[in-house]
This record gives sequence, structure tokens and C-alpha cells, in this order.
Amino acid sequence: METLAKTATRQYGLDWVRVSAFSLLIFYHTGMFFVTWDFHFKNPDTSKSMELWMLFMNQWRLPLLFLISGAGVSFALKKRSGWQFTKERFVRLFIPIVFGMLVVVPPQIYMERLYKHQFIGSYLDFYPSVFDFVPYPEGGSLSWHHLWFIVYLFFYCLIGLPLFLYLRKPDGQRLMAKVISFVQKYPLSLFLLAVPIEVYYITLYPKFEITHGLTDDWFNHAFSFTMFVYGYILALQPALLESIKNIRKVSLIGGIVSFLTMLVFVFMPYRDYITFIPKFPIEPYDASFLVYFTLKSFNLWFWILAIIGYALHSLNFSNRFLTYANEAVYPFYILHQSVMLVIGYYIIQWNMSVTPKFFLIAVGMFVITALIYEFGIRRWKLTRVLFGLKPQREKLAKAVSSANLTNA
Repeated sequence: METLAKTATRQYGLDWVRVSAFSLLIFYHTGMFFVTWDFHFKNPDTSKSMELWMLFMNQWRLPLLFLISGAGVSFALKKRSGWQFTKERFVRLFIPIVFGMLVVVPPQIYMERLYKHQFIGSYLDFYPSVFDFVPYPEGGSLSWHHLWFIVYLFFYCLIGLPLFLYLRKPDGQRLMAKVISFVQKYPLSLFLLAVPIEVYYITLYPKFEITHGLTDDWFNHAFSFTMFVYGYILALQPALLESIKNIRKVSLIGGIVSFLTMLVFVFMPYRDYITFIPKFPIEPYDASFLVYFTLKSFNLWFWILAIIGYALHSLNFSNRFLTYANEAVYPFYILHQSVMLVIGYYIIQWNMSVTPKFFLIAVGMFVITALIYEFGIRRWKLTRVLFGLKPQREKLAKAVSSANLTNA
């Protein structure tokens, strides 16, 4: 969740992608009330049209977030030693995880238990059960829920650090120089980075269902960590980002063609893509599944390259909104789902159609989360630490330094 650091080769397009990708969570997670997929609790009526656009986003949404996070680490390590980086990860990732599990997530569990008639009583009656330290899936009230993303980032930062530091040493730089030379000569070779993803889908996906449970989530780890490393490497050298920008049109065409192919030959005939993806364990494979996973892998990679390419081409600028939003998205991510489930618990029980319910929940979540961030988090030292933000003093020092450079 690292804000992309300001350097001589700052790529504001990546900042815009980061802000936009996390902003999509507001609409995507709100949509989960209104589709047939599993969620904490659901609206009585669902929407197939909403399911379609969420299906489109679902192809590339999380991989893009991991890639952008890896890019943020690449910029962060330009100014920090390995030890400084590790200490900062504990402060900016581990502390919010613990705080989130003990304070932010419990309201989600409470609202779910109320809706499913698994608990009767006030939140004050419920909250002490968190400190029984019994995991949520086993009937307890301790969970990281949507914060699994931050948990995974924390471990990926630690596990990937030796590789990241190696790539900054002379041997690693020579290796990167060869990679850059090859990519500049054959820019479409970037599409081949979808092949490892395809291999994971074919070999690991049938055996390891996505759990977000850290210790048993091996397909998800292989996939997500690879995207995280991709982000680090691609952001390490401006030449690689330039190559992504240069192939943006081809990437977009590839994304459109591959998604339409899946839509026509997979999703529409089978009505719902979840019923087409085989159950676990999957054995043996047939040709249709191999074709599907190949399409899925290249489709999501095409879209990621297209999104980044067009952002680098058209959004390489900053303004006050980007500066504000780039800091705000991390606390927004931590808070948004708890606010959403509290609001959604009441609104889905109202007698109205899907569309107004969707917008009421989305707008309500955004407004309430924004108010909490502005008046309850951003301005206070303690809450800045609890939500993983840099100290105000560090921000002020950066602003003064930037002003001095401007006036020089």
C-alpha cells in the first residue's frame, strides 16, 4: 500500500492507477450485495447486469492492486536501506493489521451475525468475544476479513526483500540491463509474462482454492506474489514503463478480444462463470478448461498492461486531488468494508429496487468514510499510526524540501 515515492523519474500515471484501483473497491464491494456470489449477507434481489461488469473487473482488479503495490515498494527502496524498509513495513502494515483485526473488522462480524440471527444483543455485548481469540471461520470473532490484502503485502515485502535488494546490486543491475535491452527490442515480449500466471492456473488452482487464510492459499500466493514482483521490476527502470506505454493499444485490443471471447464462448453459454469453473479438486482436466485458463491469464494481463500504459501516456501529471487521494486510499481501504456492511445491513432490508439501494450504500459508504478519514484519522498523530500513514512531520519536511528545490 506504499504511496509511490517522489523521485527524479516519478510516474504520476502509476499514482492515478493506484487511486483509481482502490476507488473501484467502493463500487465492487457494494455490488457484492446484489450478485449471486457468496458474501457476508445479501440483498433479496440480485442483478445479472451488475454481475457482468463485476465479472469484467474481477479479471484484473486484484492482480493490478498487487502489481501497483510492488511498484510502490520499488520506489520506496530507492531511498531506504533494507533494514529501514523492514522497520517501516512493521509500522505501516503490521500495526494497521493488528488494529484492524481488533477494532475495524469486528463490526462486520457483528452485522453478519445479526443478519443471520446468530447473535442477539448490542455491539457492546458482542465485542468481548473478539478477545476470546477464536478465529472467525471456526465460530469466533477474530478475523482479518478484507485486510487479508495487507497481511499478504506485509509478508511479500519481507519474503521478496532479498530479491529486491539483489536487483539493485551490480549483478542485479547487469541482469536488468539485459532484460531492458531485450524488451526494448521486442516490446511485445511483455505479453509473455502471462505465461507463469497460466501455469499457476493449470497446476495450482485445481488443488488450492483461494482462502485468504495465509497458510493454505498457495495458488493465490503464487499468483499474487508474482504480480507483486512484476510491479517491482517494471517500476525499477523507466525504460520498462516506457515499453508498456508503447504497447498500450495492442494491449487494449488483446484485452477486448480475449474478454469478448470468454464472454461469448464461456460466460454466456454457461450463464454464470462460477458454474463453469470446475469444483475442487479438479481431476482430470479436459481441453475446455485449459483453453479457459489460458484465455483468463492473458486477458487479465492484457488489461493490466493497457490500464498502466494509458495511465502513463495520459495521466502523467499531479494536482491537489491526487496528492490528497494518494494518501487517503490506504485508510479508505481499511475502513470502507466495515462502514459498508453497517450501512448495507439496514438498506438491503428496505423496500426498493437494486439500483437505488446500490447508490445509497456506495454514496453513504464514501461520505462516511471520507468524514472519518478527514476528521478522525488524517489530523491526529495516533490515528495516523494506527491506519499506516506517515507522520505529519515527515510530510512537512518533504514539502519544505520540494519548495526549496522549486525556488533554487
